[in-house]
Amino acid sequence: MQSANILIIIACLIDVLRAASGNSTIGIEQPTLVSAVFKYNPSKVAAAVAGGLYSIASLCLFMRLFMNKAWWGLCLPIASTFMSVGVFMRIPMAMNPNSHPIFMVQQLFTLLPPAAYLAFNYILYGRFIVNCVDRHYSWIKPERVVRYFVISDITTFFIQGVGGGMEVSTKVTVEKPGANVLLTGLVIQTLSFAFFMVLVAHAWYAILRDGFLLRQEPWGLILWILMFSSTAYMIRCIYRVIEIAEGGGNYLVTHEIYFYLLDSLPLLIGICTYIACWPTKYLEASAKPVTHK
Repeated sequence: MQSANILIIIACLIDVLRAASGNSTIGIEQPTLVSAVFKYNPSKVAAAVAGGLYSIASLCLFMRLFMNKAWWGLCLPIASTFMSVGVFMRIPMAMNPNSHPIFMVQQLFTLLPPAAYLAFNYILYGRFIVNCVDRHYSWIKPERVVRYFVISDITTFFIQGVGGGMEVSTKVTVEKPGANVLLTGLVIQTLSFAFFMVLVAHAWYAILRDGFLLRQEPWGLILWILMFSSTAYMIRCIYRVIEIAEGGGNYLVTHEIYFYLLDSLPLLIGICTYIACWPTKYLEASAKPVTHK
């Protein structure tokens, strides 16, 4: 049954990529808002399939959350739901390419949810350090990790929101300062998350240095899923920075396939990691503090 589900998901992803790959730079006599920004007409088929996959992922994450009563992780399924809305909004955006409200909602609902995905990893890291190992393995106190990085993400969340709003608040024929504001928020978010990954890697190294074998520890999988999902998110962060930095009309912007291949897909893989391996049982597996070996 699981193999059949995996084959269905792979088939859906192939359909998305096929539909999106057919959308590249197009010539339009009277540019619309969408064509001026993306230089292509968004594929409604790709948006429907990708939005459906995100909706399924959101439902599965909510089920995991309620089954384990892990309310601390509520940000993940909520953000995934918003992401599905943002992807679905590409359908009316293609049908109404001059609608500023639709374009703004689509942009904000695909740009901002990843900040909540990152926040979930911050919270998970803090809980892992406190519940499973020892506080000395973290460069920064676990409580402060969540506080510092969430504050950083909230800041970049608003910066990106302002930038995304500015992108559609001015005429499409003039240079938009909103792109620079958006790029600033993305760069800060990427650097902040890169430092978090270094923090996780340091804790991993310190734990191994003390003689622990992850495969023998009930909580060992947490570090793997943390780093795996974080790597997937980082791919998206880097893609977004490059996309915005190169400006309108660059190859990444004008070919829709890269939106799905380097943005939507890595994020989907990252959140699906927690569908397969919901971390609550691994956090609860450590019933007593870890002692040095």
